[in-house]
Order: sequence, then C-alpha cells, then structure tokens
Amino acid sequence: MKMEYVQSNIPAGDDPIEDRQDAFVDSYLLYLLAQASTAASAAFHAQLADEGVPVATWRVLASLYPDKTLNVGDLARRCLTKQPTLTRQLDRLCAEGLTARAHADEDRRTVLVRLTEAGQAQARGYVEMAKRHETQVLKDYTPAEVEALKETLIDLARRVRAG
Repeated sequence: MKMEYVQSNIPAGDDPIEDRQDAFVDSYLLYLLAQASTAASAAFHAQLADEGVPVATWRVLASLYPDKTLNVGDLARRCLTKQPTLTRQLDRLCAEGLTARAHADEDRRTVLVRLTEAGQAQARGYVEMAKRHETQVLKDYTPAEVEALKETLIDLARRVRAG
C-alpha cells in the first residue's frame, strides 16, 4: 500500500511549523502539541477516510482492541470525546455488529463495551495500518528517541491529570 502524506488544511507557503515568526504560539507547548498531532495524524486520517472510517470510530476500535472491556465513561475518556456523543456512536457500532454492550454484574448501572469478533477483525486491519503509519512518521528518529518521546508524553499527561 502506497502511503500518501497530505498536509491538512494548510495553504502552501503558510505552514506554521516551517514559518515560525517568534509569535507567542511558536513556543507555546499546547499549540506545539496540537501542531504535531495535526501534522502526524493527517495522512492516517486520510487513509481512514479512504476506507470510509470516521476517526471517532477508529478511536473506539483501537481503544478496545484486541480484547479490552471498558465502561462507557472510561471509553469516552480514551476516545477523547464526551459520553453522550460516544453513546450515540456505540448505538451505531452495535447495530453494525462491531461492538457489544452489557451491564456489569456488580453494578447494573454500569455499561461495559467490548469488540465483537467482527469488530476485532476490522480493528486488526486498522491497527496494522496505524502501526505502519507510526513507523513512517517516526522513521527519522532512533528507537531510543521514540521511546523517550512517548515516555515524556505519557508523563506529561499523567502529571496534568494529577493536577
């Protein structure tokens, strides 16, 4: 599969990463994280779109793959979405036979979500596509740099959540 990389919604000659002008955002961490995420995700999101898969669906499938069972609140946090939005999406994914919901034995108010066999099969292909994309994005980094980058981002998220 040939990978095409597209720049998302940035007009030619107007790339904020390349055209740094010492504006506040040029060194503002949150902006830099958003820029990096947008740049790194653009081609993968385009591949998903070519497959007819919304990014939100990818996030659900990837979060549950290969065999996780999560409650709706935890799944919403992993998918970076609000619980009511996720609930509507889960209605669709359940109707398509990709996910299944059940009430937790210990608390019937808790709804648990898991992938069906069909969902696992579909997610497997997208996970492999994501791994190939990640390899391409990080090809100029050493394994040690990749590990350090991931550990730094995990630590940042952990510290921010801890408050």
